Amino acid sequence: MTDIPGQSPPRARFLLGLGVLLFAIGQSLTFVIVTPLARQVGFDAQSFGIALTLASLPLIFGAPYWGRRSDVIGRKPVFLIGITGAAVGTLLIALVLQLGVSGIMTGMSLLVLFALARAAYGAAASAIYPAASAYMVDVTDIQHRGQGLAIIGAANGMGSVLGPALAGALAFFGPLVPMYVAALIGLGGVVMTWYLLPEPTVHADARSKIKLKLGDTRLRPFLIMWFVFFLTFMALQLILSFYLQDEYGITDPKALVRTASLMLVSMAAMIVVVQIGVLQVFKVQPKVLLRLLGPFFVVALVIIGLAPNLVVMAVGFGVLGLSFACANPGINGCASLCVEPWEQGAAAGFLGAGNTLGAILGPIIGTQIYTRLGHHGPMIVGAVALTALSIYAFTIKMPDHAKPARDRTP
Repeated sequence: MTDIPGQSPPRARFLLGLGVLLFAIGQSLTFVIVTPLARQVGFDAQSFGIALTLASLPLIFGAPYWGRRSDVIGRKPVFLIGITGAAVGTLLIALVLQLGVSGIMTGMSLLVLFALARAAYGAAASAIYPAASAYMVDVTDIQHRGQGLAIIGAANGMGSVLGPALAGALAFFGPLVPMYVAALIGLGGVVMTWYLLPEPTVHADARSKIKLKLGDTRLRPFLIMWFVFFLTFMALQLILSFYLQDEYGITDPKALVRTASLMLVSMAAMIVVVQIGVLQVFKVQPKVLLRLLGPFFVVALVIIGLAPNLVVMAVGFGVLGLSFACANPGINGCASLCVEPWEQGAAAGFLGAGNTLGAILGPIIGTQIYTRLGHHGPMIVGAVALTALSIYAFTIKMPDHAKPARDRTP
């Protein structure tokens, strides 16, 4: 593979970004389409939150499993499994919800079928982030690590922009049309990746040296960071549509989708600007980003909770985008410098499990807090949690001897 030393080749960056982008589009559609439709097809907030939580359990085991598999069979095969699963899974979820919208199936049967479709989606799609992150670590050195992982984060952010935009543009043709379109685009991404994405050569010598364990103390701080961050983030995402209905009186399904989309677009646009613009121009070290993500999140929650109107609320989601822009290059970037080259896939998988566990518990905890403590409860509890996380980030020590992964010898 010929490329600029320390930097990932442009074609690989594009295809990795494309895969993550397509995955992020599917993820964002869950919140801008599926959640608003929950009540329409007969799901109450609490039952829906529990179902979504249980359906996400495969993600906990999937991410570490696929991370380890990428260390053994290669990054490309695992990445392909992930993006194929994301495309097919999105289609399955849309078909299940179509049964509810059409009145063919309702109640508990529909909820169980939705949970099964979502679980199948998660079991396969959980391969995307470990494979993409480990691939990027394979082909970058320490000086470009933050920039490389920022591309993954930027693709995620861009997908979060395009998902709501797609939902808003196509919702006029039917609330589930965007999901069908996203599935079709995803299958196109599978074909491109199959033919064009090379396997990173740096990774080839490390496949037989997998030793990393979940309880490894080198990873523990970053698992905690991802868990708390994503628990709060997913709780906020899930209650957004309910909050807009209850606080702002937006009950029309199409209007609700458009408004929720606007909030997520505001957040995702900031992610893209920071990760594609700022972080690609300035070499901000992962440790700095690690310490910034918490304070930005706290400010965002305060603005969202106190917002007197939707415009101010959108500003709050923009600040939330700043926090999210720091998360992936900050947390994963620091973690990658603490483990060996032959541990990168397993590390990415465990980190994926950490944020997934937060994502799994976020919906059920968020809906419980929303129901029991009131509409502003998730913002208040989240601000307290992220304040504590901000303090904790300053106690994490990085190894002074950290070298580029490609320069270490097994």
